[in-house]
Amino acid sequence: MGERIVRLDDGLFEFLHRPLMCIIAGVDRQGRPSAGRGIGLHVPDDRETMDVIFSAWQWPQLEAAIGETARLAVTFVSPADYVTFQIKGPARLRDAEDDDLARSDKFIADATGALVSLGVPAEIIPPWLTTRGAKVARLDISEIYVQTPGPQAGLLASMRQP
Repeated sequence: MGERIVRLDDGLFEFLHRPLMCIIAGVDRQGRPSAGRGIGLHVPDDRETMDVIFSAWQWPQLEAAIGETARLAVTFVSPADYVTFQIKGPARLRDAEDDDLARSDKFIADATGALVSLGVPAEIIPPWLTTRGAKVARLDISEIYVQTPGPQAGLLASMRQP
């Protein structure tokens, strides 16, 4: 039996178009966690999947973990207000293509702009967000959680209060 598929609602779809920071995490066959920074995303029209782009050069253990177990958790946070969601599900890897790299460039520029506007020195950001060795994890969305600090943190997004 396959995992259930969750479709992104309009509010979360719009949220994913804001300047964001992204942390992605996987686990290997031995249960060891691995995490890294995402550098881009794309949500196809079906809104049941998403492509998350990351640097396999920078995060090789993460690439290996996703390859071993096909599990992924992706956390998106808006630096401006700390609104945060975590999206989980099975994932498969592929090499990044030109469209993915263009999405990464925009994601990195938007994230950098947001962080600089909050006082983070621009010169310290590039090592965090590199497209070197970019890979794409196609995530089948099966769970969405609210992770914004506060009373709704940890709730399934479908249970959150407006």
